[in-house]
Amino acid sequence: MNAATPTCRIAASSLVIWLVFSTVASAELARVLPAPSEISFERHIVGLLGRMGCNAGSCHGSFQGKGGLYLSLFGYAPEKDYQALVRDGMGRRINLQDPDQSLMLLKATAQVAHGGGKRFDKGSWAYQVIREWIARGAPYDPGVGQVVHVAVEPKEIVCTEPGQTHRLHLWVEFADGTRCDMSAFGDFKVQDDYVAEALPDGIVKGLRPGDTALIASYRGHVALARILVPVQVPPGFVYPRVPEHNYIDREVFAKLRKLNVVPSELASDTEFLRRVYIDTIGCLPAPDEVRAFVNDPSPDKRLRKIEELLQHPLHAAVWATRLCDMTGNDSIRLPGPVPLRGKISKMWHDWLRVRIARNEPVDRIVEGILCATSREGLSPEQWVEQMRGIYEALNKGFDTPYADRKTLDLFWLRNNLTQEQIAEQIAAAFLGIRMECAQCHKHPFDRWKQADYRAFVNVFGQVRTGVSPEAREAIQRENKRLQEANKGKNNNQIPQMREVFVGERNPRILTDPESGVPLRPRPPGGPELVGSGDYRQAFVAWLRAPDNPYFARNFVNRVWAHYFGVGLVEPVDNFSVANPPSNERLLHLLADDFVRHGYDLRHLERTILQSRTYQLSSRPNPTNVHDHNNYARSYLRRPMAEAMVDVLNSALGVTEPFGPDVPAGIHAVELAPSRVQNANLAYIFRIFGRPTRSSTCDCERSAHPALPQTLFLMTDPNLLNKITSGRLRQLLSSQLSDEQIIEELFLATLTRFPTPEEKRWALEHVRAHANAPSAGTEQPSGKQRPADARQVAQRSDPRKRSTAFADVLWALINTREFVLNH
Repeated sequence: MNAATPTCRIAASSLVIWLVFSTVASAELARVLPAPSEISFERHIVGLLGRMGCNAGSCHGSFQGKGGLYLSLFGYAPEKDYQALVRDGMGRRINLQDPDQSLMLLKATAQVAHGGGKRFDKGSWAYQVIREWIARGAPYDPGVGQVVHVAVEPKEIVCTEPGQTHRLHLWVEFADGTRCDMSAFGDFKVQDDYVAEALPDGIVKGLRPGDTALIASYRGHVALARILVPVQVPPGFVYPRVPEHNYIDREVFAKLRKLNVVPSELASDTEFLRRVYIDTIGCLPAPDEVRAFVNDPSPDKRLRKIEELLQHPLHAAVWATRLCDMTGNDSIRLPGPVPLRGKISKMWHDWLRVRIARNEPVDRIVEGILCATSREGLSPEQWVEQMRGIYEALNKGFDTPYADRKTLDLFWLRNNLTQEQIAEQIAAAFLGIRMECAQCHKHPFDRWKQADYRAFVNVFGQVRTGVSPEAREAIQRENKRLQEANKGKNNNQIPQMREVFVGERNPRILTDPESGVPLRPRPPGGPELVGSGDYRQAFVAWLRAPDNPYFARNFVNRVWAHYFGVGLVEPVDNFSVANPPSNERLLHLLADDFVRHGYDLRHLERTILQSRTYQLSSRPNPTNVHDHNNYARSYLRRPMAEAMVDVLNSALGVTEPFGPDVPAGIHAVELAPSRVQNANLAYIFRIFGRPTRSSTCDCERSAHPALPQTLFLMTDPNLLNKITSGRLRQLLSSQLSDEQIIEELFLATLTRFPTPEEKRWALEHVRAHANAPSAGTEQPSGKQRPADARQVAQRSDPRKRSTAFADVLWALINTREFVLNH
């Protein structure tokens, strides 16, 4: 052991410990327990409270406490915990004369009624540790438990077969230089309990093939280890050579090799084509496009198709919609007259879409959002004139010059948003961290404290919305003009001029909750922002710095999750110490590549789409059938709600008006408002998980299957009407044979040709129903010579034939193969 970090002195001998705890502790555990004379309140008692869950957020560590006992969450303030246990409640929680009668022990062992139930048995080693501390007079040694660093050893464990166990050690380095094995006083959990199980005292048990993170915590400090349970393979198994297209494949396949997991085969041309269309532009290729792609013998046809789709106008619309989710384009909160808010929401969407279409660097787009002001250097009169032109354009139609602005001031002009809510949304959207827990107490799964939260909120303390002193007269004149021009109209239909501006005088500054001292603006984990001017500029400079630990990692993870259905960090807005990425090295390489290429979104997408990992088939093999986070195959996933609408419409060959609040002839992925007036479309969006954008959490957009989705596809009258119109009507009026029509329907819905069995089934259904005799009709003679398909089609009942083909099309759109992206 390094002399600079001496180990925690155990006792005079392990025999002494064993004599104290011989009836309650194993020899392995006894080696890490302290001697009675060395029991420390901060190190051991507070640690036990954490291990037993007493200071968790669901118990006495909650903001309101429980049963009159208030403990700091996970023991981050031991001095307050000591006061609560020893002094508060008239000191009744401990009994120095008779330790066994201490309420602290009686309740924990359920000898006295306890809302939290029994936490340990009387006489157990945990009981003995607390009892010995009380018997010694409940001493307090402030500062001795100050934690400098925690670590789990070993960092990676391979359970060579299910059921195998391993022991880990939780090492804690304290401020006095001692380094102790605190496994007995820590808490161990696994991220995925399907793969492994965490047993007490640092023992982990492999359950099923896969990998997961083990999260060890001690008094709110977290350390991680990786648990791998390889797939059992037969003797003589040789891992196959799998081609690698780029560094993504190298990192993904390297991890799969550790797990004996073989990636699936490359997706077929039709499987790849369907997937890449849905992911990039949110709709399906036409049958002729499928044929052309399948028949193209060029070896680079996939690369060319990727490039074509990345340049497609709908690709920018898909990402504008995604960014509207991230940034909170909630049409209910937007400024302006209520009837115009759908159009104003489109201004927000257009601003983002224009920049994605011309592939502006993502950091520059984010700067335009976070550092927005309304006047952008214009004089008040010039800005008022600019806004007058925008509102006049809104009253005439849907197109405005708003996208030509440098910044997105609508982000800041939303109604009824506090400075705290803005900060929380910025943290979630652009840093990938959830700060809201730290508003009231230390974050339970990360390092953020109340002071971190408040310092971050202060970054935006200079931002004002309303009327700046410089623009007051010009705005008042314009508002008066608008009121006079709209006499007799409802006030909520008259636009009121408001602006976003920076008020450097008297910014709103939150104070340290402990000392009451004003906190300097500071981003999470970053330096204090010093100097004069707009603090947001300094924040963005920190954000886009190449060594920033959050921005690039967060954004590439979101892009990855969009194309794979599962993020490297999941949920995507929950980067935290206790939620590590499934492939840390891959995430690092993606972020580094993103930064080196100037935050180029299209380069990032191209890298992902060209990888073999993205192009793997969704069909599993015996080794990867249970994989769900290592990308050994393409995961089945449901398209985003807007894409689901467009996929249906492109498959059925129909267009539809989406309502008076949106332009005619557009796709659902181009819709900007978070709420739409079209009741049927609003219902579809709701059941397929489109967010209302009223929350900062990315979880608001749901991708989970639900019964209403199935019922909609099976029974919705509007959808049934689309089936019988559009593509099917055109096909039935053409000169195509039944067999050719069936082929067209399969290509339009499933982006592939039917198998011989599927074609036979469909033809039999159509001919059986289209040629079924009506009541009283004479049956044809069995000796009649069979007619060819064209003759059958000519003599069949047109209405029955149409119904039969509608049955086939209905069946196709109700298959899992159609509903899911794969």
